[in-house]
Amino acid sequence: MNDKLLLGLPYRQFVFTLPKVLRVFFRHDKRLHGEITRLVYGLVRDFTTEAAGKPIRTAAVVVFQSSGRFSRWNPHWHGLFLEGGFGRDGRFVHVPTVDLAKMSACFRQRVIVYFLERKLLNERLAKNMVEWAHSGFSVDASIRIPAGSAKAREALAQYIPRPTAGRSPARGARPPISLQKLLVDEGGTDTVVYRAPYSDYFHTDTKVFPAIEFLVEVLQHLPDSRSRLIRTYGLYSSRGRGTWSRQPHLVRLAPEGWKRDHPPEPPLRIGLPDERQSDLSVSAKQSRAAWARLIKMVYEADPLGDSRS
Repeated sequence: MNDKLLLGLPYRQFVFTLPKVLRVFFRHDKRLHGEITRLVYGLVRDFTTEAAGKPIRTAAVVVFQSSGRFSRWNPHWHGLFLEGGFGRDGRFVHVPTVDLAKMSACFRQRVIVYFLERKLLNERLAKNMVEWAHSGFSVDASIRIPAGSAKAREALAQYIPRPTAGRSPARGARPPISLQKLLVDEGGTDTVVYRAPYSDYFHTDTKVFPAIEFLVEVLQHLPDSRSRLIRTYGLYSSRGRGTWSRQPHLVRLAPEGWKRDHPPEPPLRIGLPDERQSDLSVSAKQSRAAWARLIKMVYEADPLGDSRS
C-alpha cells in the first residue's frame, strides 16, 4: 500500500467506535459495516472541506475491524486520511487539525439517524441515545504522520490488512489474533492463554480461555467471502487513481511503485520529421518535377484536351 497507493503527504489516523447497544447489529448483518464506512469517510471529508474553506479533493483508506482486545466482539473503523486535500488549481491545502468533539457529536447523530431510518432503532431509544452523557461513540485521531516520514507511513500502512494473492485489495482481512501472543497448554487442561497490552476494560494483560470458548471467540470474526473490509475513497478510489497520470501534481507525489507501473509517455514531436525517415522526404524540386511528368503524360494521352473543354 505504501509503495503503490499512498501519496507523499501528511496523514492522520482516525478510529471510530460505537456503543455496545449497536454492536450486535453488525454480528447479524455484515453489510452494515460497508454503509457505516461510507458514512465515516463522508464525515471526515465534510469536516476537512469546511476547515479548508473551499472545495477540495481528499483521499482515504477506511478499514472495518470486528475484533477488540482479547478477540472480543467490538466493531470499529480505522481510517487513514490525508490531512487536507487538493483545490481546483492543483495546490494542496493542509488541514492539520479538526474539532474532534464536534466530529464525535456529528458521528453520533449521523449513525443514530441511519439506524433510525433503517428501522433498527425506535424513536424513543434514538432520542435517549442522543442525550446520553456517555454515549459510547468516540473518535480518536491521536496518530499523525508527517509528509516526510516514509518509515512512519509504511509502519501505519502495514497495520492495515494487505490482500492475499488473487484477491481484490478491498477484500483483504486482518487476523483477529496474533499467534505471537498465544500460549496453548496441551498438557491436558486444553486452555489457551492470550497476552496483550494492559486493558482498562479487563484490568489485565492476560486472559485464559478454555480451548472451545477461544475457538468460538475467534470464529465470530470470520468474514463473509463477499465482504469488503477495506475501502478506498476520493483520490484513492479506482476512478480517482485513473486520473493521476493526467495530473502532474499527483504524479510528482505518487509512490515509487505506482511510477514504475505507469512510466511517462514519450513527448510527441509535432511538426518535426522523424530523423530515421529524413532520407525519404520529398524536396520541393522533386515535387515540381513529378507534377511536370504527370501533366506531360495527360497531354500526350489527350492532345486535344484543351480544345474540348
